[in-house]
Amino acid sequence: MRRVKYKSSGKQTTLPIKDMREINRIASYLLIKRDKAKQKGQDKRYLTYYRNYMLFICGINLAFRAEDLLQLRVKDLVDGYVQIKENKTGKSQIFPLNKAFVADVKRYVEVMSLTPHEYLFPSQRPGVIGAITRQQADRIMWDIKRNCKINYTFAMHSLRKTFGYMYYKNGGKLLTLQKMYNHDDPSTTLRYIMWDDNDVQKERKTIYIGAK
Repeated sequence: MRRVKYKSSGKQTTLPIKDMREINRIASYLLIKRDKAKQKGQDKRYLTYYRNYMLFICGINLAFRAEDLLQLRVKDLVDGYVQIKENKTGKSQIFPLNKAFVADVKRYVEVMSLTPHEYLFPSQRPGVIGAITRQQADRIMWDIKRNCKINYTFAMHSLRKTFGYMYYKNGGKLLTLQKMYNHDDPSTTLRYIMWDDNDVQKERKTIYIGAK
């Protein structure tokens, strides 16, 4: 089998997705791949592409680091709450999940025929029992970057940052986001989600206070 080559993001800083249209474009791309495989009767590819779609959706909704995201098991999500201990910090994350998100996960689990103790993102390689590797996840992100024509540094960590950026952009509280990320200082959180002068200028344009 020909080895698939992909470019590493190296030490460049990964960026969040800052435009909802781009999020929708990525989601549509992944769903189209999934549905085309189903139409062609390619069952294995259908399951693989469905997994890749849910990796993206879970990444931008849960905001976990890649190592924590990839180690999730079915039982960690389907009851409406998630509880993990972060690999990097050792800190605990316990929070309720959005009902629509849980419903999406349950549909996926049913289609994939996953048991409660199985990994949420299982490897589809013959003879491999376990979750996909970080390298596999990186290849999925590289495929997205290439085919969706993303012209900035985009990788697994972009998903975690995207959650925070979108949360804050849509009126979320900075201190709450700081807690979500387990950061020690709110300024760290702003730097982390790449909230810069361009974002400040765009927000200024949305504000008008006066009689209507």
